[in-house]
Amino acid sequence: MKTAEYTIGEIQSLMKSMSSMYDLARIVDPIECRVLKIQDGDSFCMSEKCYDIWDSEQRCKNCSSAAARRTGCHREKAECFRDKEFHIQSNPVKIKLPDGGSYDAVVELVSITDKPEESETQANDREAENTTGDGVRFLANNDELTGLLKADAFYEKARGMLAEENKAWTMIISDIMDFRLVNSLYGVERGNEVLAEVAELHKKIADEGNGLCCRMHGDRFAVLLPASSYRESTLAKTAQTLNERFSSGIYTLCIHFGVYEITNPQIPVSVMCDRANMALRKIHRDLRTTVAYFDDAIMQQSLAEQEVISAFEDALKENRFHMYLQPITVESGEPFGAEALARWIRPDGKMVPPSEFIEILENAGMIHELDKNIWEQAVYQLAAWKNTDKKDLTISVNISVKDFYCMDVYKTLKDLTDKYGVDSSKLRLEITESVLIDNPERIYPVLAKLQEAGFIIEIDDFGKGQSSLSLLKDIKADILKIDMGFLRETENKKRSQIILKSVIAMANALGMQVITEGVETETQVRSLTTMGCTRFQGFYFSRPIPVKEFEEKYGIAQ
Repeated sequence: MKTAEYTIGEIQSLMKSMSSMYDLARIVDPIECRVLKIQDGDSFCMSEKCYDIWDSEQRCKNCSSAAARRTGCHREKAECFRDKEFHIQSNPVKIKLPDGGSYDAVVELVSITDKPEESETQANDREAENTTGDGVRFLANNDELTGLLKADAFYEKARGMLAEENKAWTMIISDIMDFRLVNSLYGVERGNEVLAEVAELHKKIADEGNGLCCRMHGDRFAVLLPASSYRESTLAKTAQTLNERFSSGIYTLCIHFGVYEITNPQIPVSVMCDRANMALRKIHRDLRTTVAYFDDAIMQQSLAEQEVISAFEDALKENRFHMYLQPITVESGEPFGAEALARWIRPDGKMVPPSEFIEILENAGMIHELDKNIWEQAVYQLAAWKNTDKKDLTISVNISVKDFYCMDVYKTLKDLTDKYGVDSSKLRLEITESVLIDNPERIYPVLAKLQEAGFIIEIDDFGKGQSSLSLLKDIKADILKIDMGFLRETENKKRSQIILKSVIAMANALGMQVITEGVETETQVRSLTTMGCTRFQGFYFSRPIPVKEFEEKYGIAQ
């Protein structure tokens, strides 16, 4: 279900009508635990703590509004105070900001009634539950590993600092590039050591600048500084220190910083962090740049991303996502299979390039919906080919790391092949190195179960990441797809040929088939054939093409 969207004027009108129907109607930011007050119909400001109505000094346990914001679904809860019971309906909304941005808030509709009498046991349980020692409160607000504030506590304390008049502020978000490799290569204990050191350096920046810092999650940290204390050179020095302390011959630690120069201290702290994070994303794969700043160009990009996200659900319902096939062939060009690739065709017939929506859907946690759609199109097509002379063709589909967290990958794929009566071995599953190193304990068992059911596992883009060789000893994949990057130097560079030949020989020795991607010339085909590669994919043979064109090209008659 889509979260309802309102301009500030529209939400103001809604709240006026709701106020006549409920004892209390208000808009809250459940991250900061603040009530939002609308000013002059075109802006709003943060007001009192939302839990002040219970005369409480701390956040509500199992907050219904926090759950509503997180899930995007309506939630309800009863909160008792003195002789009254407050029944809260929490409804998630998206508020459009005057500058074109938006953020998620919650409309709370509260009915107040007399509280039912409670038994002595209930009263004792409530008293015990409300007794909170300093140690417990510290753990609730502070990260156990680093001792820094957690995100929620950071938002709340930052709000108090931002209330200081005539003071400009700067928000900084940091992230370590490919941090998961530290845990994968050196173990969790070493990874924790790195995080503790990163936390200390962030705390030093905050303390010396009279600011505030926190560990947002994982390897992401935030720092709020007075603008007068901010120095880009300090961030560059911090990055250099970490690089020198923790880099090795196998892994180079690279930290990036996204910076948002706060122009409106009244917007939610979470929005400030989001904007610093938008700047961070601009350089997240850049080894040469350490600091990036939020600007109008990034805002426009963000708005374009929101347009993609907003249009996605309708496009999916209207079958606007089409499966294109790129042949995987032998040397002669005869196909033995194809890779399924998603193409978004708008109602006017124009195609949206994958580069303009795949990563956006990944970041928004929506890629699993598209993947499931393409998987079903692939299985449907395999079923259609069963009674043709191309019944042995296979189709390879991509699996994102996000898929493993958003659905039961094994059940989804098995249900599809059972539904259409397709042999599991005909549907090949492409996974990248990022999938394999993200959470091996969670993902490896699923892949093993899929292989037991007959699915073929392919490692895609081999050689593109940093841990390819170590992965091959841990997972028994069936096919190795060599990244096209190897080919850029293979024609005239002897060293590249030696490396490529060794990779092909190694894969064959491990009992894996080899497919080389990105083949563009006849010379590459001949060279790869002499090295022992017999399967190819690339523009030399064909670009990705619609299913009908694929069938016509290779003489598949229904």
